[in-house]
Amino acid sequence: MMPILLFSLLKKLIKPLGFLLLALCFAAGGAYLYHRYRDADWERREAEYQRQLSGKLTDSEKEIEALNTQLGVARSQLVTQDSLDEKYKALLTAQDAAFEQFRREHALALKSISNSIFALQQQTQGGTETAHEVTPPPPEPGQSATPAARPVITYEYTDAQGRFHLSDPDIWVQGDEVLQMKQLFRVKGTVLQQVDGSLMTERVQLVEVAPEEKAGQYRQLAEASLVDADFTYTNAPVEGPPRGGLRFGPSWMATLGTSFRSDALLRVGGSARLVRLGGFGLATGLSSDFESWEGTGGDAFLTYTPSIRGRELGLAVGGGVHLPLGGTTRVRPNLTLNFVVY
Repeated sequence: MMPILLFSLLKKLIKPLGFLLLALCFAAGGAYLYHRYRDADWERREAEYQRQLSGKLTDSEKEIEALNTQLGVARSQLVTQDSLDEKYKALLTAQDAAFEQFRREHALALKSISNSIFALQQQTQGGTETAHEVTPPPPEPGQSATPAARPVITYEYTDAQGRFHLSDPDIWVQGDEVLQMKQLFRVKGTVLQQVDGSLMTERVQLVEVAPEEKAGQYRQLAEASLVDADFTYTNAPVEGPPRGGLRFGPSWMATLGTSFRSDALLRVGGSARLVRLGGFGLATGLSSDFESWEGTGGDAFLTYTPSIRGRELGLAVGGGVHLPLGGTTRVRPNLTLNFVVY
């Protein structure tokens, strides 16, 4: 009697254990491929970064780092964060104290330094000028009027845009002229990065503008030509995919699921994580215990992916519902352990 009971018990255990062993083998293989190719991508990006950091650039990459005054592209250099911080400290002056305090208070990290020199040549036409002779004051009583050697003539000029104002109280006297300038400039900067690499470059433009009658509107007067520019930056590759932000797209997983009050302990299947926000996601899939229609159906569940030292593990835990194809219970609670395949 005892051997019969033991055989019956083993028979009941062999099938779920077989399914469990098969699912674990499949999941382990998928997790290995996931980490193998993901780590290989990280290693490739790190090797590419180290090559570019050491200055071993292709001809095309050298063009990215070269100064191009016609396009307004600065001379670029990729450096480490420590080198960038040292260069920044060497450039600091007493005038930067207030900004440095602001940077430290808000925990702002230094990412790049740019330094540009422009040349702006303009020719002003039109404007308003006035010149008139200054009548000398009348002599005081008892004094005879002495005629001046030449009359005092004042001169003023204002350009049509109101940018330059020249005043000369006496055109015969040198050194008393006053030139006042009030110009508005628009500085446009664009930072570009390689799609598949760490190199970056900056395009800078300096344009003089004048205000229009409508508030907030400006018209272009002249564009300065770039003479020289430097753009120093740090851009180490990010380790792994960014965890923040809402992302869409399938991430395929092997699924082990279980439901309360089910005859079979485990269901095996596949699923896809469709939406991610940080470590959380929304997934859907199919699973089956291969014994009944009640143990076979669709799954919808939320997932959480743990990470260690910033690196995501190749598995996710989830919870949601299982929707059987048959049986009296149409919706069952569902707990899952998901192994990321790719």
